[in-house]
Amino acid sequence: MKRDSKVLLAVAVILSMVNFIDFIFYGQRIGYLVLAIGFSLMAFGTYRDSNNASLFGAVIVICGVTAKWFLDYDLF
Repeated sequence: MKRDSKVLLAVAVILSMVNFIDFIFYGQRIGYLVLAIGFSLMAFGTYRDSNNASLFGAVIVICGVTAKWFLDYDLF
């Protein structure tokens, strides 16, 4: 695992944990869970060097952030 991968792994794990904490303690909205799952998949794909898992996680995160900030859905 290269240095860039380790940094990406650490960032993805931290963001995943933040979203899991937000989901558990601050309202249990499905958007936080979606973002946490996306960041977890990105971390898993980075750790296992699986491009498919990282790509799928990135797509989930992009869709979740888009729905949360640009479309103003009530799910978030």
